[in-house]
Amino acid sequence: MRSPLPLLLTSLLLPGLAAGALGQGADSCSMAQAISGSGPQNFDTTAATTDGTTTLNCGDIFNDVWFAFTAADTATQVLTLCAGASHDTKIAVYDGSCTGAELACNDDACGLQSEVTFNTVAGQVYILRIGNFTDGSGGPGTFRVAPLSPVVNPSTGRAYLDIPGNLSWEEARAAAENTFYQGSAGHLVTFETQAELDWVVANVPYQRPWIGLFHDPTAPGFMEPDIGWRWVTGEIATFLNWFPGEPNNTSASAGPEDYAELFSTGEWNDAELFHAQTNSYMIEWGGGFGAPYCSNTPNTTGLPGLLSATGSPVASDNNFTLTGSQLPDGEFCFFLASRTQGFIANPNSSQGNLCVLGNIARFNFPGQFGQTANGMFSFQIPLDMVPEPPALNTTIVAGETWSFQLWYRDFLVTGPTSNFTEGLEVTFQ
Repeated sequence: MRSPLPLLLTSLLLPGLAAGALGQGADSCSMAQAISGSGPQNFDTTAATTDGTTTLNCGDIFNDVWFAFTAADTATQVLTLCAGASHDTKIAVYDGSCTGAELACNDDACGLQSEVTFNTVAGQVYILRIGNFTDGSGGPGTFRVAPLSPVVNPSTGRAYLDIPGNLSWEEARAAAENTFYQGSAGHLVTFETQAELDWVVANVPYQRPWIGLFHDPTAPGFMEPDIGWRWVTGEIATFLNWFPGEPNNTSASAGPEDYAELFSTGEWNDAELFHAQTNSYMIEWGGGFGAPYCSNTPNTTGLPGLLSATGSPVASDNNFTLTGSQLPDGEFCFFLASRTQGFIANPNSSQGNLCVLGNIARFNFPGQFGQTANGMFSFQIPLDMVPEPPALNTTIVAGETWSFQLWYRDFLVTGPTSNFTEGLEVTFQ
């Protein structure tokens, strides 16, 4: 079996839009079928001849059919056959005419199916060539071509996009984390609440995607099949929405089921690393809030510790989670909070810098501190019980600005054995 080429930026796909023209494609480039819109568009290479010449970058494309696509946007577009064909495909895009410059071509992007990205100018025509890897091996299918356009939840700022493709969970995780939207790196979707899940199910078109949930044997209390499920963002999953009878760690191949997929009902199923029925993956971008400040010194990972906030900045929601990342694994840590920012270099011989001053709340009571895992540590801050001296039970209310840091051990370093993440300033609503 041929090794798939590296995945293109599949985050540029927008599935689930209204169907466009239903042509099967012209057998010759000179008669290219005119199309517009995002699709899906039908094609059939079963009886097509080979009309085009050898591509510059992908070799021969056999049994090709042709479309003339008029772009509605000046944007980066994706032409994808992922989840739209079952045979071994190959595609190319040309600028304006049959003799135009080759803009992109691809053999394998998602299994044996093809996907390319190319830039368009609104109103201009682009020639799409869809064919087969080998002569006479074609068949029918569908494709889509659309600009990047995730669905954004206006109440959280989080953006979501479902990407067709029969990938393993690990391949989907890597593909998601190599995408960016409005400057934010993506990851497989995570769900903190039923309300968030309900919004995604109701508003984001999707097929049967991987989500960012996996069974972590290093998690506290790990047990098959249901204890120790962790999100790719580092935290142990406390909100779960399994399909009845799941997770059961039972697969047709007799292998373990350590990865989660999303059903159309919004319920979840555990599945093996590669699961043929899981035909897409959902990416999530953004959703954090707060302003980083006071960057800190690198730890033994070679990187400085980072700090982010998720959940809700509305104080009365009491749904505020801090996550430290880029941390050494297995190290003791806890969060700090204060109404006052400042800077003290290397306090108590730490290798890092303290960036909160005044009455510092230390979340180091039982159930609040922990150990880093997978380079991360997360904790939901109890906004109605902040251990701010001297009362130790302060409630954060709307209009207040607080600053946070994570203190952590780093025993692998030579010399001082503790450090801090950057600071994070949050104004609560």
